[in-house]
Amino acid sequence: MVTGKRFALFLAAALMGFSFMPAAARAATATEKITFAYAAISPTMAGVWMAQEMGAFEKQGLNVEMVYISSGAVAIQALVGGSVHAALGASNAVVAAILKGAPIVAVGSNTSQPGMVLWVQPEISQPEQLQGKTLAITRYGSTSDFVTRLILKKLALEGKTEIRQFGGVVEADVGFRARQAEGRVASQPPSPQAKKLVDAAELGIPFSMNLLAVSSDFYRKAPKTVERILKAYIEGIAGLRTRKQQALDMLAKYMGKRGGLPEMHYEFVMKYLDAVPKVEPAAVDTILEMVGHSGPVQAKLFDNSIIERLAKEGFIDRL
Repeated sequence: MVTGKRFALFLAAALMGFSFMPAAARAATATEKITFAYAAISPTMAGVWMAQEMGAFEKQGLNVEMVYISSGAVAIQALVGGSVHAALGASNAVVAAILKGAPIVAVGSNTSQPGMVLWVQPEISQPEQLQGKTLAITRYGSTSDFVTRLILKKLALEGKTEIRQFGGVVEADVGFRARQAEGRVASQPPSPQAKKLVDAAELGIPFSMNLLAVSSDFYRKAPKTVERILKAYIEGIAGLRTRKQQALDMLAKYMGKRGGLPEMHYEFVMKYLDAVPKVEPAAVDTILEMVGHSGPVQAKLFDNSIIERLAKEGFIDRL
């Protein structure tokens, strides 16, 4: 039987042992619950998926619940409303929300060029054939909507086509396959018969497809947690390159509803996702232009300080 005196000594020893436990070990045992929204079933989300699958969030002491919200605009609304702690969603939705006064800020980006293609029905071979035709998007204000309008502007087809929203990426693909639309701007072909007409990346437009955003209040009160989220995401991006087989398995799992071979999705990841997920000012300028904003911006749109410091400290190079 443990006497009162012996129990007191045992408890004191246990507490002393905990106090001398390395900080990293204590962090690993005390996880903070975070809700993270991603806004598309697309390889553009591969970094956060990989972070979850390889345990990068847990390594940073985070218990992350992944939530799929089928539109960037809606995901940002959830962030503004406080339903999620962080969101990887349409860059234009993030910027537009901040310009309207939403208390959020972008702390990272996944691409610096538009990783999407204008896919068309097999009988279409020239851009001008799309005049008067329908193009499928997910929702108004989403990345697919925004890049569709970028491409149409470059092709001198602005205002000459109908843009129809279908709800989510899967629904927009289904609409294309049902021939309810002649065109569809997406990262992957919406059907086996879809023909590539224009690669948006080849148009030379600086553009961030998705921004990783958090609320300004959360960033101010818990900057270390935001840093841990970013470190896990960066590790996920690195893992895509260093753990190819796991990455292929992960893409097969998360991209199942979209179809396509994991190797095709992996090729996209290698081509477009940035290893250093900074928000590029030139990409933000493109977004501001497309949302119709001119002149100085009063609100703070993005903050690269954490990522720049991690890069300077060698964290990214060591992965």
